[in-house]
Amino acid sequence: MTFRTSSVLLALGITGAVYLLLGGPINLPEKHPMAQAAPPSSMMETGFSYSTELAAKFGLPAGDAISLQAPMLGAALEIKDGIAGKVCVLHVLYDASIDIRLPEAQSMQALGSNMDVFPNGFLQRPDKDLRKFFAAQVAALSNRAMFRYGKSALEGGATAGDDADASYTSMPLNAYNREFVPGVGWLAMSINCELAAHEDYTHAALYVESNTSANDMILNGHVNPTKMIEFQIPQVLFESMRASLRAAVDEPAGAQRTSKFTVVK
Repeated sequence: MTFRTSSVLLALGITGAVYLLLGGPINLPEKHPMAQAAPPSSMMETGFSYSTELAAKFGLPAGDAISLQAPMLGAALEIKDGIAGKVCVLHVLYDASIDIRLPEAQSMQALGSNMDVFPNGFLQRPDKDLRKFFAAQVAALSNRAMFRYGKSALEGGATAGDDADASYTSMPLNAYNREFVPGVGWLAMSINCELAAHEDYTHAALYVESNTSANDMILNGHVNPTKMIEFQIPQVLFESMRASLRAAVDEPAGAQRTSKFTVVK
């Protein structure tokens, strides 16, 4: 099964662990419709949708590009192994000229959420000083973005928990780079796999604060597309990966690889 008219589907085979720190309740009903698991041939680990602008810049097939709302240039949904099961990571590629509120550093990566990448993967039981370092990273990357998945687009301000038409989640960013290549910024945040697989929801967006936004909007669970930067995630990305998302939700904990490397004496 392919979705070449709307998105490019990549199998990257990435494994790792992430910090899962929910910024608010995810209001999922006890029973919610999801797609049935599809045959293994349709399983994918990463789906990627991109704009014509990004196609030209990255040398991607122009015929596979879709229309995306600025400042979004591309979005990817990655399913990877975590500490206690599968983890879903949303990647956003955006116009680097936007006035986004991030830590002062050009780039930052939460080492604990990228244990599939070496040398991070060599960290087994970090000592006290390293644990403090990791905690400082998580603090710096917390309350930077809020993911909303709902039955309709958000027209005005809303607060997580009070919006009956949607569910919200906010976690520390896995990583960001203000301009990882000229003109293109990137950030990544873990989202709830079960939420991403929800069939009743049709409008997904990631909200980040600009430098002119009121302070602590995300910390207080408040989003407003007129006062923040809104990344509208294409629904086709979730639709094309729903079978894989459902399989990720159903996978029992502890099914991951037990070791990332082999010690050679």
